[in-house]
Amino acid sequence: MRTAYTALAFLPLALTAACGGAAKDAEAAPPPALSLDQAKSVFETYASADRKADSALDAGQLPAIATGSQLEMDTATYRTAKATGKKPETPTFTEPVFYVPRIASGQRWFAVDTASTTRGVEIRHALLFVEEGGRWKLAADPQRGNASPIKGVRLDDEGYAEAATDGLQVAPADLPAAHASLLTQGPQAAGAQNLAAGQQTTQTYDALQKVSKNLRKSGMTFTSAFTPAEQPAYALRTQDGGAVAWYALKQQEAYKGKKIPVSGELAGLLPGGQIARKSLTSTSLLQYLAAVPQEGQVAVVGLNRRTVAAQSG
Repeated sequence: MRTAYTALAFLPLALTAACGGAAKDAEAAPPPALSLDQAKSVFETYASADRKADSALDAGQLPAIATGSQLEMDTATYRTAKATGKKPETPTFTEPVFYVPRIASGQRWFAVDTASTTRGVEIRHALLFVEEGGRWKLAADPQRGNASPIKGVRLDDEGYAEAATDGLQVAPADLPAAHASLLTQGPQAAGAQNLAAGQQTTQTYDALQKVSKNLRKSGMTFTSAFTPAEQPAYALRTQDGGAVAWYALKQQEAYKGKKIPVSGELAGLLPGGQIARKSLTSTSLLQYLAAVPQEGQVAVVGLNRRTVAAQSG
């Protein structure tokens, strides 16, 4: 189904604090969200529970292992699978790399960069786990096709990462709104200049405009609008001072015409299956992974998309 200081300027202070400075620094460092061994255990427990739920197509098992956009997407996947008789392919994860940030306060979370192979194609998963109600759950799974592992995450001497919130071209919390504006209004929208041109940004906007134009020729109308999904953005500091960030968007699509075809994901979300409709609206969720620099444009490098709801007239 991821500020340097000049040594000479602080030399007197370093000398006077030589005996106790290291201990104070260690004492001041916030604790990791969980240990690396615990993160591995959470990941393995999730993978086992996911296989069990997929095998039974039992959406009742999902709230214990998934949350937010991931829960909605997995639930919709099961509905479509039951309607079409095609079970989803459960990924077998390999080569996991764990990124556990030190977190001073707030929600605990961590990421796993891992791989799976689907229909002969290797997929890289940037799994994002969050703690909710005392349980660890999968919150996002942006993916990259035939991609290399995430590189350059800053790790301390104990192997723990650093959560990134500031010092970036775009604050992680502001990424969803900027990306949604670009996809809805185009490259001239407010904040859109901070995102690099590419498949998940300008090319998606252009493709949607082309779809709208072609459907008008067929007597149909089509509109699409994006908004930030109702879940936080998360980011890890990289060695160059930038960050790798996770966030999610919601897409609302509306179609009107004499015969709107229904297929694919929509078949399991609408009563009557593949019967053509005169009007149709759908809601999709999109999970993204982005490389955020200190200066320059944000590159969107990973995506997971799923239509989660639909209505027809």
